[in-house]
Amino acid sequence: MSVAVKQKIMETWNQRAEDYDEQFGHGLKSLEEKEAWKEVLKAAVGSENLDILDVGTGTGFLALILSELGHNCTGIDISEKMLNQAKKKAVQNRLPASFHYGDAEQLSFKEGSFDIVINRHLLWTLPHPELAMENWIKVLKPGGKLVIIEGKWMSDSIFLKLKTFVGKCLIALVERKNPWEKYYDKEIRESLPFMGGLEANKTVQLMNSMGLYEVEIMSLDRVIRAQKKVMPPYRKLLYNYERYVVTGKKM
Repeated sequence: MSVAVKQKIMETWNQRAEDYDEQFGHGLKSLEEKEAWKEVLKAAVGSENLDILDVGTGTGFLALILSELGHNCTGIDISEKMLNQAKKKAVQNRLPASFHYGDAEQLSFKEGSFDIVINRHLLWTLPHPELAMENWIKVLKPGGKLVIIEGKWMSDSIFLKLKTFVGKCLIALVERKNPWEKYYDKEIRESLPFMGGLEANKTVQLMNSMGLYEVEIMSLDRVIRAQKKVMPPYRKLLYNYERYVVTGKKM
């Protein structure tokens, strides 16, 4: 992949940084949603005080919740403007999470540095997801855990496609936004193997192929229910994604 494509990816997220948390499914919208995420993360990583790397941290969503739960969290991202938002939230909430520039596919940490490597909605936006995962596993301690929160953002179901189309039409009418706007241009989309997301079973297969063991799927149903409670009805029409958590341990 060319440096120019990576630069475009970075610029895309820089442009979206200021209002990223305002979007449904991105930032927290209720106390109920926050508590639901806490329960999911406790189940995924455990309750011990752990060293955690949040790869592709964005505005610090995972790192800040995990820091609040008592873990030592480091977040990296290629978008400086996203990182600025994360740093502001850490200061506002008096949380010790640290945030630094970093490429998810080329980590600069020593092998065996972390108990947990975690990310949310990242795999789909990586040009080299397998290479990235290899690097995530390298920086894990033996017995450490990789936690991937992901989804399948496009469906082949005619019914779900129709619901999505109706929802987008309503967004255009009510919110005066263009819901068909794409995150990336054609050049970038064609460079992303998992553009549109991937099913949970494919993420499991990928993690198994990397030599991880005890690979398990966890539900995000409680989080999704909490998110939908505060959405306007037409927004719920779009919220038909398969979303999940997959965890696996390093030998």
